[in-house]
Formats: sequence, structure tokens, C-alpha cells
Amino acid sequence: MTGRRTDRTRKPQQAWKRVLNLAVTVLVLLLGPIMFGVGNSMIEADEELARTGVQTAGTIVNFDDVTRASQRRIKVEFYADDASVHATFAAVDHDQHPVVGDEVTVVYAEQDPGRAIVLGYESDGVWFRGAGTILILIFGGIGVVLVLAFLRGYFRKGTRKPAA
Repeated sequence: MTGRRTDRTRKPQQAWKRVLNLAVTVLVLLLGPIMFGVGNSMIEADEELARTGVQTAGTIVNFDDVTRASQRRIKVEFYADDASVHATFAAVDHDQHPVVGDEVTVVYAEQDPGRAIVLGYESDGVWFRGAGTILILIFGGIGVVLVLAFLRGYFRKGTRKPAA
């Protein structure tokens, strides 16, 4: 006789393992939409700051020209209205080639000069929104394929004729 041994009883999967698997699945499925939403809110906050903030000149003090887009950043120092020196960072696109010492326009919140953006450079929210979109497409696509496979099997099972 070949096949599986059936004289032993199987251990049922413990309830906490099922709950943990479900929690991880839900977290992974929600990660994309959460990142997309956070990225959008960061972009909107930067756009609001660009409309309502105080503009001043800033100087690029550091730029690492690396190949990874997520690490291409400039550091810009600027003076606020109270003559205090502040610094901010901005993401640099691959078609931009800033030079240390160049002047750029910085917009900062009047009540909080530490909250600032550099005009003409990307918001950090762009990365979050892009990563969220990719996760939505990947896990959403996997979900659609699994649902279609389930429905196909479900309807096939219902169309089989019983053996005579």
C-alpha cells in the first residue's frame, strides 16, 4: 500500500497562527494604500507651504551624485527672517545637476523655519506615492489573479456532470 499514512491524527493549526497569518496578509495588502495616502498628504503639505510660506534665497552646501535615485539629495542652507541659519534637504531627479554653491529658492513656514522646501526639487512624498502605487499594483494584481482562479474552480466544479 502506498500513499499517506492515515493512522495518525493531524495536529490542527493553532488559532494564533491563523490570526497571525491573517494579520500579516492584511498589513501587506494595506501597506500600498497607506504609503500612497501618506505620499499624497506629504505632497499636498509641500504644495500648501509653497503657496503660503516665506521665500528666501538658499545655498546648496552638499550634493551626493549617486546612482540610486532615493539617495540623490541636496542640502541647502538658508537664513530665516530672524537671521538664524537653517538647513533643509531635497530630492534630486536624475535630469537635474545641481552644483554646490549655487543659489536656489527656499520656502519656509514663517512660524517654523525648520519646515522648508526647495522650489524646483521633488517632495519626499513622491517616493512614498510611487512605492505605494507599485505595491498596490503588485498585491492588487495577485489578489485579482487569486480571485479569478477561485471563481474559475468554483464554477467548473458546478458544471461537472455526475458519473453515471
